[in-house]
Amino acid sequence: MLNQSLTNPSGFLQFFFDSLSALVVRRWRGGVKLRDHKQLSSGKAIRRCPTPAIPLAIPLEQGRSRALPCVKPGERVLKGQVIGIGDGRNLWVHASTSGIVQSIGPAAVADRNTPAESVFIAADGKDEWIERQSLAAPRTVTELARYAMRMGLAGLGGAGFPTGLKLAGAERTDFLLINGAECEPFLTCDDALMRERADTIIQAADFLAALLGAGRTLIGVEGNKPEAIAALKSAIARAGSDVRVKRIPERYPAGGQPMLVRALCGRRLRPGQLPGNVGVQVLNVASLHALGRAVFAGEPLISRIVTLTGSCSHPGNVEVPIGLPVTQLAGIAGAVSQDIHVGGPMMGRALDAPEAVVSKTTSCLIYGAATWLPRPEPAGDCIRCNRCVDVCPMALQPMSLYTAAREKQMKTLKMMNLDACIECGACSLSCPARLPLRDSFRESKRELRQ
Repeated sequence: MLNQSLTNPSGFLQFFFDSLSALVVRRWRGGVKLRDHKQLSSGKAIRRCPTPAIPLAIPLEQGRSRALPCVKPGERVLKGQVIGIGDGRNLWVHASTSGIVQSIGPAAVADRNTPAESVFIAADGKDEWIERQSLAAPRTVTELARYAMRMGLAGLGGAGFPTGLKLAGAERTDFLLINGAECEPFLTCDDALMRERADTIIQAADFLAALLGAGRTLIGVEGNKPEAIAALKSAIARAGSDVRVKRIPERYPAGGQPMLVRALCGRRLRPGQLPGNVGVQVLNVASLHALGRAVFAGEPLISRIVTLTGSCSHPGNVEVPIGLPVTQLAGIAGAVSQDIHVGGPMMGRALDAPEAVVSKTTSCLIYGAATWLPRPEPAGDCIRCNRCVDVCPMALQPMSLYTAAREKQMKTLKMMNLDACIECGACSLSCPARLPLRDSFRESKRELRQ
């Protein structure tokens, strides 16, 4: 690439600026400094959760993705077997253990407001795998994208957007960014993954960068994860990789796509733009690891690492099969509290169904939530202090958006770029009147989509 750049002045300038971008971490506006509580669960090895001989409910729905069941009650399935078929925009779903299909119907999901159509499997305790086959050297990104959909690869860092849809049409990518920020308080599942499975992460990063033709691959990690940074750098040295690890400021929401692209690439995402529009591909570090396991070991996404923290005697990170009831994790965590918060305190939610199951986006369980998280207070009146404006990383006007949302002024919300809101919750946290800003914006965005 360097030789070609030297013979082409414009190519040389692009190479120069790309190289400079790889060295500089830029500041972005807004955000908040939070007490992270990560010491509760960090520094311990990832534990594997045994699959007990109980019913599991494996969701066929993930975000807006929905698969059609392809198994029937009474049928025996093996671990990794396809139980739900998707199309070009919907993920396939796989059994997370072996057993007998009991039924197909709605099930409560830990981090979802409404029940999801699910396949109920009576686990037999054998955890018997299907025969696994790795992908034979894909020739195009399109081929890899289709494979990712068939392997059920959802994004593991937030909304669960299908990895295959992110990769589709990404041939003109010159920056590959790996999001290892994990900026939400309490969460350490990505930290644990980077510390223990760095080799697979770097192998997958090199594989994907080569397929994309990306000239630069950067991993952004907050500075409060020194062991993860050291593990990644050691893996890079062992692999002889060109991947670089960049330490980013410990300021929420450093892991948001617009913040990460700005900090590491120096490129700005306009409202409504995706990273691909500016030549950048962004994947969460756990999503990249899952892609590596799918390609190199033929494993579909049937488990994820969940942080167990808060008021429990055995906090840490556990690899959990998808569809396992949340109640099964209390014993592993050494928790007795039924007051559980799912996900991080900023973007997560209270567990409102004790029978709920773990999904692909269930990242964390905070036990004894009332002890650790601030209690909701009655909302007052806006005093026009502008704190919400100061902390908004997307340079929006939360107070004006809130007024338009309350009055259902949909045209005004569009004009004020409500779609650019990443729902980080920094505005709500900073509001002295305790106005439900984030929740109001989230509901208005749903109404706009409808």
